[in-house]
Amino acid sequence: MSRTEPQVRFEQEGSRLTAIEITREQRSPVIAVLQRTLFALGIVVSSYQARARTARLVERVVIERTDGGYIDGALSVATKAAILPIALEHGEQSGPVES
Repeated sequence: MSRTEPQVRFEQEGSRLTAIEITREQRSPVIAVLQRTLFALGIVVSSYQARARTARLVERVVIERTDGGYIDGALSVATKAAILPIALEHGEQSGPVES
């Protein structure tokens, strides 16, 4: 059985980060962990969709700042850096992640 790597796509309007789409083989959604992490950065989930595709789960998360500002610059970089480990490693059955 071949294994497909998770895919993460960041949606932007200009330099502003607006949404994330995560596609993974695991059927276990990452939204709970992702939502807590985003909230710690001052970002809330304004919309969430999950779609099952054959043997994959596609999650689309639209985000915004709690104060109504834009997610750009350093906050955009920090948000992407926080999302990637969760999206790529959450639910893996392998051993500890090496740094």
